[in-house]
Formats: sequence, C-alpha cells, structure tokens
Amino acid sequence: MQIKLGLRIRFFLYSNTLIVVTMALVAVLGAMYQRRTLFDAIVGRGRSIVESMAVPITYVEGEANVGAGEGGLIERYVAEVMARNQDLMRYVVVTDKTGVVTHSSRPEMVGWSFDRAFAPTDMASEPRADERLDVNDEDVLEVRSALVDEDDFLGTLAVGFSLEPIERQVRDVAGKAALVALILMLGNSIMTALYVETLIRPILNLNETMKRAGEGNLTVRAPTRHGDEVAELSDVFNRMMAELETAREREELQRAQLAQTEKMVAVGTLAAGVAHEVNNPLAGVLASIENMRDHPDDEEMRDRYLQLIADGLRRIERTVANLLNFSRPREIKLERTSINHNLRHVVELVGYQLRAAGVEVEMDLDSDPAAVEADHFQMEQLFLNLVLNALDAMRDGGTLSLRTRVRGGKVIAEVRDTGHGIPAEVRERIFDPFYTTREIGEGTGLGLAVSGSIVAAHGGRIELETSVGRGTTFRVIMTAMADDGSEGEVG
Repeated sequence: MQIKLGLRIRFFLYSNTLIVVTMALVAVLGAMYQRRTLFDAIVGRGRSIVESMAVPITYVEGEANVGAGEGGLIERYVAEVMARNQDLMRYVVVTDKTGVVTHSSRPEMVGWSFDRAFAPTDMASEPRADERLDVNDEDVLEVRSALVDEDDFLGTLAVGFSLEPIERQVRDVAGKAALVALILMLGNSIMTALYVETLIRPILNLNETMKRAGEGNLTVRAPTRHGDEVAELSDVFNRMMAELETAREREELQRAQLAQTEKMVAVGTLAAGVAHEVNNPLAGVLASIENMRDHPDDEEMRDRYLQLIADGLRRIERTVANLLNFSRPREIKLERTSINHNLRHVVELVGYQLRAAGVEVEMDLDSDPAAVEADHFQMEQLFLNLVLNALDAMRDGGTLSLRTRVRGGKVIAEVRDTGHGIPAEVRERIFDPFYTTREIGEGTGLGLAVSGSIVAAHGGRIELETSVGRGTTFRVIMTAMADDGSEGEVG
C-alpha cells in the first residue's frame, strides 16, 4: 500500500529530518572529539601519577633487605594516593621482577602472576597506557611503568584509572545535542506552520482548484495573487480555464448543430413513412365523407362514419405531432427517462420503414423501468440513429433486436441487426463526423458521430460488436437511476 503524503507533511518531514541528521552528525563528531580530549587528559594525568608513585616504590623495593615495616609503608602510600584520586583510580598493582604481585590495593591479587607485567628487557621502555575492561566490566585505562633502580630491574607498577568520567561527559554532550535538536525541531515546526500559511497554502489551494477542474468543473478559478511565481501560475491557470470553458461552449454548440442537422436528415428519411401514415387514414376519411353524401338521411351510417372520421383525424394528428416533436430544436433537459419507452417510440416512428424493408422487430425489454437521467429527446435521437443505421444494413430484410437489461447500477441497451456487418478497416472510423460508406446523397455521415457524442455527453459509453455477413450490435451503457416504482416515461 502506497502512503500519499501532502506537501505540508513532506516539507515538515524533510526539514526535521535534515535537522535530526545534522544534529546527529554534530553530536557524534562532538562526542568523538570530547572523548579524545578527555582520554588524552586522563592519559597525561595517569602517567604523571604513575611516574610520581614509581619513585618511592622503587626506593623501598630497592633496599637490599625489606622488612615488614617497609612493606607496610608501600601499602599505606598506595592507600594515601588512591584516597587523593578516588574519583579516578581503581586499583594499584606492584610486581617483582618475575611478575608476581607483591603489593596491591586489592589484597586478593597478592601472590598472583600478573600477565601484563614488564620483562627485564622492557626496563628502558616508556610507561604504557592501554584501555581494557576491569573485573566488573568497567572501562579503565591501565598505565604500566617499569620499576628500575639504576640498572637493576625490580618489577612493574600498574595503575588502573576509570574512564567512566569520560563516558559520563560524552553522554552529557549527546543529551545536550538531543535537547538542542528537539528545540530546533519545535522551532522548525512553528516556522513550518508559518511558512505553509504564507507560501505553501496558496499552492495547496491551487491544487484543490485544479482537482475540481479535473472533475469537469470548468468554472472554477484560482484566487488572484500578485508578486510571486505562484501568482503567475494562478494567472496562467485562470486563462487556461477561461479558454477551456469557451472551447466547451463552442463544442456544445457545434454538437447541438450537428445533432439538429442529423435530426433533419432523419426527418427526411421518416417523411415517406409519415406520408403513408397520413394517407391511409386520410383516404378513409374521404371515403366516409363520400358515403355520407350518398346517404344523407341514414343517421346510423352518419354516426358510424363520423366516429371513423374522428379516429382517422386523431391518428393523423398523432403522427404529425410525433414528427414535429422529434424535429423541433430543444434545450437539453435532464430528467428521469425510460430507455424502454424510447425504444418503443422509435419503433413507432419507423414502423413504415420497417414494414417496407421486410424487417421483423424483436423486443426483449427488461421488466425494470431501465431509467436514466438524460434528455428524453436526445435519447430518442440516439436510438433512432442506431435503428436507421441497422435498417440501412438490412435492405433485403432481416431481424432487428432491441434489448434492455439493468445490471449492477447500469442500464444496458442493445440494438442488433442481421445485416452485412462492418469490415475491420472501417470500424475505427465509424464514429468520425462525416464519414460514411454510403453512396453520395444517401447519408451525411453524422448519425453514428452524433450518437457517440450524445452518449458521451450523458456520461455513458457505446460499444460495438460486429461480424461481416452476420450482423452488428451497438451496446449503449449508462448509469441507472434508482427505481421509484414508476417507468418515468416522458413524452
């Protein structure tokens, strides 16, 4: 899972990380320098103490005959020196020339062999300082010096000095560095908050505005600013949005003009069917009038023919009204629209063309109202274009299948024909404006282009399935509206 961090959080993390890394580096370098300085100081102090202790101890050890009193003198001297340096000294060891401990601040070591004692060959060596762990796992600095009386090697003096003061001061330095880092981080957080409000806030606001624009709202504008790069970016964005809004208005106008042009072409195609639908009842009306003239006294005949005349005129009125309603330019009005009703009405409009072409209609409409939020008349134009396209593919007869389904919050409407199908080299261009495979004068090439534009404008999509010689299926998929218990058919 990818965690998305905002600009404010990233800026806060980057700046505080820089502070932490910088302070950690300073603390490490400072601690190393502090430890080295303190270590050198302890080495110098330790050597001074060892050298000063070696003189009296050498004198006592160098006496030819050492009695009990002299031995007690060394013990007291060691105890006195350790008392004066108890903050630093941890132990004192004195060995003879064979390396056996003769005196020590730790009585239990007396008589032991001291493995770090000098050999007679080392009697001219300078005092040595080594860092090691004591018996209680404490870091100590052990300074060893050879006990030499003139040219006679008498033994070794080893003194352990605690390094705990060094470690304590190093920890103090690290703690102070951590405290300074914390103070800097708190100060940086306050500065970041102020910085966000003065610089990053306008960027975040511009980002939110761009998001709304990306969702399709071209009316949004960034707040006007002056004097910096963000202001220039806001001005460029506002100009771009104004140009996009103008372009969309121009595109909608062109789309409406194309749709009206194609609608009038469809009206021309329907004219023959309208003439037939008008002529048939009109012939019946004329025949009824002639019969009434021939029998002016037959009241029963007159009443029957008057009813027939009224039915014929209502049929003519309905046919003409359907054609006028379809051809009249209208503003887009989104409302609850039943796709089932649209398909039934389209079949009624092209009834004559279907019969004339010998095309059978199969309707398999979902029991659900199949309602969408759309412009009712544009939906009728969409399906009329698809049906007329199917009729053109079945000039020698066939079957037109109209099917609707409501699945997963989507309304799926299919217009399927059993015509000649669409060749592969044509499929990519069938939705292009003014592209047609018909002969000159038989079509404008706008029908499918307008259909695709209508579907896109309503947030849907149109899919194509075709096979040469077996027919074509256009599938319109749109978002369904919640069922309120009615078909919602609008006329």
